[in-house]
Amino acid sequence: MSQEDVHYPKSYDITYRIGYGVGFAGILIFVAAYFFSSSDYILLGLSIFEAGTLLSGIFLLVWRKEVKIFILSCIITGILLGAISFYFINFNDLFKDILIIISIGFVLAGLGGLYGKEAHCFHFYEGWILLWSFPILILLNIIAYAANIQFFPFVHTIFSILYLIIAVLAFSFLIKKIKQPLMQYCKN
Repeated sequence: MSQEDVHYPKSYDITYRIGYGVGFAGILIFVAAYFFSSSDYILLGLSIFEAGTLLSGIFLLVWRKEVKIFILSCIITGILLGAISFYFINFNDLFKDILIIISIGFVLAGLGGLYGKEAHCFHFYEGWILLWSFPILILLNIIAYAANIQFFPFVHTIFSILYLIIAVLAFSFLIKKIKQPLMQYCKN
């Protein structure tokens, strides 16, 4: 399959990048809300982040459809698990919190695939760092909730710093992606 065989107009590439922008707006809202302990805005930030990630996943251009299917499956599974945990299941709080973390983990797995693709194709170092930081971040969250230390001030401070670092890396990635010429194909 050659590049000429693929239908991928500029509007798809623009929409793909808009997804990253929307996702980053969600990250900013989430980070600020987490720092100020505002649970309503945390959910808003997560929802916007997930919507942006889904948009980028839908308009992702890869040469192997299995990669896109995997990425979209992770994102959609995460969104569905999050919806189930909030709206349909009345479990105990610990189980619900861990289910939410797992749902975010699925979305981050999909986003990690998106970042990894960009890191591989265009040598965006932020993509590699973000790709490998997401599993560690999810594991740390599960440990904090399982140990019931998630509300301790030092834990809150550590996670605030980690989320801020991720936001800075995501911003740097977004700037590079926005500056990149449209319709640029993978360099590898």
